[in-house]
Amino acid sequence: MKDAIEAVERASMRQTLPPELYSSFLAISADAVIAVDDEQRIIFFNQGAERIFGWTASEVGGKYLAMLLPERFRGAHRGHVQGFGAAHGRARLMGERQEISGLRKSGEEFPAEASIQRMELDGRNVYAAVLRDVSARYRVEEALHQAIRARDEMMGIVSHDLRNPASAVKMLAGSILAEATERGIPGDVAERVEVIRQAAVQIDRLIQDLLDVTRLEAGRLRVTARDSETRPLVEAALTPLRALAESGEVELVVTYVEPLPAVHADPDRVTQLLSNLVGNSLKFTPAGGRVEVRVEAYDGGVLVSVADDGEGIPADQLPHVFDRFYQVSHARKGVRHGAGLGLPIARGIVEAHGGTVWIESAAGVGTTVRFTLPGARDDNGAISAGG
Repeated sequence: MKDAIEAVERASMRQTLPPELYSSFLAISADAVIAVDDEQRIIFFNQGAERIFGWTASEVGGKYLAMLLPERFRGAHRGHVQGFGAAHGRARLMGERQEISGLRKSGEEFPAEASIQRMELDGRNVYAAVLRDVSARYRVEEALHQAIRARDEMMGIVSHDLRNPASAVKMLAGSILAEATERGIPGDVAERVEVIRQAAVQIDRLIQDLLDVTRLEAGRLRVTARDSETRPLVEAALTPLRALAESGEVELVVTYVEPLPAVHADPDRVTQLLSNLVGNSLKFTPAGGRVEVRVEAYDGGVLVSVADDGEGIPADQLPHVFDRFYQVSHARKGVRHGAGLGLPIARGIVEAHGGTVWIESAAGVGTTVRFTLPGARDDNGAISAGG
């Protein structure tokens, strides 16, 4: 504050602005504070303003504010200030103002955010502007936009140039296995081909997850919902997972609490959702453990719970499980379980349906994930409570 007051003194402006107002002007400043009189002549110019604009207080004192603006904005800006004094209250915050452009002593233009405060002094208006140089933020935002564009281009390459050969491997391996007996392919060779097929399936699933995460970030994850009976929908999603549970020696139990209403949901997305959630539970449940899927009526729709008695999630990690690429640290060090996309995608699918998802867990006890789906619509488009 002392430095700013001394700057004013050097500009011989002290007699215009009483000392008790200095602290008021500085208090609202994050960066630069500039005060002008009714004629928009500069009467206060703090060190923040000197740093941003490159002028000293003595150089700008008594000169018109327009010198700090690009030529094309000067006329309009004078009218804006006068209009503010006539139509508004005492202050307008940065968030309530459009961004402006400033002009440095070097002639360089820069983007800025500004707030303005009006005071009356001896029957005259005094305006204090607080200005923030946002050039650095703009550079970061532009770099971010470029990175997003590069990522989207890469996702296009992934979805086409990588997915196609992965699908070909999956299809060809499947056809070899289908003809294994007829062609007399040895059992050990067939087992290796099955491993190849499963690897291609995993690659294809990872590509789909990456594409879905990109769509989630862009707000483009789509669901094609239709009215469906709940039990067949869940059963169709769980059928491929039963073999996975059996191979891991984990008991997979499904409980339906009847009566169940129909749901308004995208069958493919529900399959993907349950595959992610139940697949997670199966991965983190040791042999001899149990995973239970429970489906029941809830608030006009259904509530699905996926509970396991596996490793559980430490309390300090629980708030992060829906973050992209986050992987919980388990007791089995050095073991990676996927790319950390399953739960974020699950949440995106649930929320795209208008539902809610949440998780409860404790280390060494197990984990329960619950989500809701809306009920089927009646003829008027409203959710039906009937089953």
